[in-house]
Amino acid sequence: MKDGLRFAGVLLAVAVMASAVQGGESLQGKSMAKALLFSLVLPGTGQEYIGSHKRARGMWAGDAAVWTTYALFTVQGNNREDKYKEMAYLFADVSGDRDDSYYQAIAFYTSSYDYNIDVRREARYIYPYDPDLPDQSSVLALQDQYVLDHGYFGGDGWEWDDVGRQLEYRNTRIASKESHRRATLTIGFAVLNRMVSMIDVYLTFKLSDEKRLSSFPRLMVEQQDREGFRVYLSTPF
Repeated sequence: MKDGLRFAGVLLAVAVMASAVQGGESLQGKSMAKALLFSLVLPGTGQEYIGSHKRARGMWAGDAAVWTTYALFTVQGNNREDKYKEMAYLFADVSGDRDDSYYQAIAFYTSSYDYNIDVRREARYIYPYDPDLPDQSSVLALQDQYVLDHGYFGGDGWEWDDVGRQLEYRNTRIASKESHRRATLTIGFAVLNRMVSMIDVYLTFKLSDEKRLSSFPRLMVEQQDREGFRVYLSTPF
């Protein structure tokens, strides 16, 4: 994550410096608001609108690369998810589609029997026996109900036929989660690309305005001597 943020910062700095170097196009009749809106919707369209065709193509290429990467990671994550669910069906006797907490449990417990033992331990910790009570049946009832509510029984049970298969399942599931995490991370780069495009448009307008204002005639006043001044118009060429 930190490496991704560093890369994003470098990309933003490069884009800003490029704008400063290449800015100054003639923007007569162009609307900054429109250009910024275009860049927000699709990076590069703002640059195309103001006539920065080369930078527009660069922004388009960058956005296409981001969404292509997002699609690849998403497909990869989905394929790996299908694979580990199929492994659970074939090698752990898991039937039907389950929620994520179920698939996480079978990644670390060889069988639902082992899992339920831990649930029983939790129940005893939450509802401990009271030595002051002559009858512990009420406490035992609370423990039993907790196990029924949080354990897996009957058709919800599982048992891996091979520990090696379970390890492969666990690794495939971790890889699937990582692919989906990276897909989500690329959305951040899509947002960053829009920010860079908007900043580029903004700086281009500002640099153009400064260049246009510097070309206006200026009223100059210079002191000639202790008692005299010279007033004249200065126009840069």
